[in-house]
Amino acid sequence: MTDDNIQEVKAKMNIVEVVGQYVTLKKQSGNYVGLCPFHKEKSSSFTVSPSKEMYKCFGCGQQGDAIQFLIDHEKKNFIQAIEMLAEKYGVTLDGVKKEFVKPVGRLEKLDAKKLKWFEDERKISNDTLLRLKITEATEYMPQFPEIKDGVPVICFNYYKNGELVNIKFRGPKKSFKMSKDAELTFYNLDALEGEKTAIIVEGEIDTATLVESGIYNVVGVPNGTPPKGSMKLEYLDNCWEIFKKLETVIIAVDNDEAGRFLKEELGRRIGKEKCRVVTYPEKCKDPNEVLVKLGKAAVVEMVNTAKVFPIDGIKDMEDIALEVELWYENGYPEGTKSGILGIDHMLRFETGAVTTITGIPGNGKDEFFNWVLSGLAFNAGWKIGMCGFEESASVSTTKLCEKIVGKAFDFRKDKSHRMSKDEFLKCLKYIEKHFFFFNTDESKPSIDGILDIAKQLVLQHGIKGLMINPWNMIESVRPPGMSETEYVSMVYSTLTRFARKYGVHVFIIAHTTKMGKDKVTGKYEIPTLYNISGSANFFNKTHYGACIYRDYVTNIVTVYWQKIKQSWMGQVGWTSFTFDTLTRQYSFIESSHSPVNDNLQGFGAKEYKKIELPPIEQDPEIISNLDLMLFQHDTPDPF
Repeated sequence: MTDDNIQEVKAKMNIVEVVGQYVTLKKQSGNYVGLCPFHKEKSSSFTVSPSKEMYKCFGCGQQGDAIQFLIDHEKKNFIQAIEMLAEKYGVTLDGVKKEFVKPVGRLEKLDAKKLKWFEDERKISNDTLLRLKITEATEYMPQFPEIKDGVPVICFNYYKNGELVNIKFRGPKKSFKMSKDAELTFYNLDALEGEKTAIIVEGEIDTATLVESGIYNVVGVPNGTPPKGSMKLEYLDNCWEIFKKLETVIIAVDNDEAGRFLKEELGRRIGKEKCRVVTYPEKCKDPNEVLVKLGKAAVVEMVNTAKVFPIDGIKDMEDIALEVELWYENGYPEGTKSGILGIDHMLRFETGAVTTITGIPGNGKDEFFNWVLSGLAFNAGWKIGMCGFEESASVSTTKLCEKIVGKAFDFRKDKSHRMSKDEFLKCLKYIEKHFFFFNTDESKPSIDGILDIAKQLVLQHGIKGLMINPWNMIESVRPPGMSETEYVSMVYSTLTRFARKYGVHVFIIAHTTKMGKDKVTGKYEIPTLYNISGSANFFNKTHYGACIYRDYVTNIVTVYWQKIKQSWMGQVGWTSFTFDTLTRQYSFIESSHSPVNDNLQGFGAKEYKKIELPPIEQDPEIISNLDLMLFQHDTPDPF
């Protein structure tokens, strides 16, 4: 959308009409009044002014225009609010929303050579190929650029609601591609209509394997197994409602390192409590090997004897041995880097853990960890749930924009410090994809209420980070008779169980008690995690902990890394940064340990280099390595 679009929406929107959709309003002396939708009240303190095109609650202080109302009440971001208003008032937006391109069908039946290959090498009959509508064609393949007229290919046709939405083309020498700009979804998705159980396999051949064995409620992952850390699972996002309704999901992906990571991510996203996993017979790594070596009955037996996903703390030695062997061969996992110079060598982030951040009020705890979370989103692709109680989602969004773009959101002194409108709008789209803001409807939010929402964000969007800010909002509902120490211990145990079960890293921001001042320098003493009000358990039960300390004389911000649970994830020490109050940017100065300077682009570079935000619709699709694709085995080529 353009700036003209936004101004046209603002000119046409009517504050009374917009707010009146959600609040019962009564006219009163030229204004309208009603019960505030943002807090509980018995008398009407919520006022809407048509002349000013503004609303304000004189009880809780919430105020703004129609756009701000939709942002706060409907939990929309700026662009979504504009789109809602544009639709309501008939404003055509210049920005065109990306639509999936539906491919042209290739309907030619497989020739005798390909039929024989499927039958002899994969034990898949023509009846199954016809059922799955597998065809052939001549198609240009980028792996053979010199053959402009195309090469012979097998067409694995993807249908959704009876409509062709994508095609995977497989050509000679294990060449492949998918239809350009088409929707990425599961293969054979329509087979789940009306089913309560689904089986997930890797790719089309394994899908055909189960169909050949008489199991029809099976779907295939469209792009093999992406590398660890790159599992975006867009194909699950595009049909989430179907999987939400299923009662049981059996996971039968490849029995190798990549398959194990895919199994874990599918379980995390779908919900391990309703997932089961297959166990392969000896010397078989996928369903098709079972069919080829042992026959259809073995495939059916493998599915029927699938085990409950291990979620209750009981670990299967087979899984333990595989993980430990990987560590022995490759070293301990190094964790996820934020991509920030001065931080990555001190702390990297693992899922299934809790980090506690403290500091004196006003020293920039929120500001600094907005930067860290921005780095995890931008550099590692993490999606993050933001549970905040001290500032609105809109304010948090502006601060994230500053950290991602590397420029000020607002004009402060020098206009060159401020991000451009184009940078701002691109950044909004990026934040929309990676950050999910929420708080609970409870006046005194409980940890269970917060984690219920966070669970849904894991299942529906795949968040890997959860920020809860601040701790004292949770502490306010401590049960009567329970000591503060007992309560902190209970909540941190709950957070750890959640983090491990759903593969999330939880961040908690907690305020310190009132700190004393050094008699010589007059500066505040540097807090530790033990200075958080209430309990030593803030130190004892967190996995990782840091204190943010700002020296207002030198304007240097120092991060004290005070607890590192796993030594291979980081090290105790400190890191210092300058803080530019005009641009709101940090720059690395020095550290107690020398950093490895492997990322000077953008986040944390001593000399800022502009970050180019890619348009969301151009994010590259993840395609697995060739040896993990459709035809993994050393068998004759069907061409």
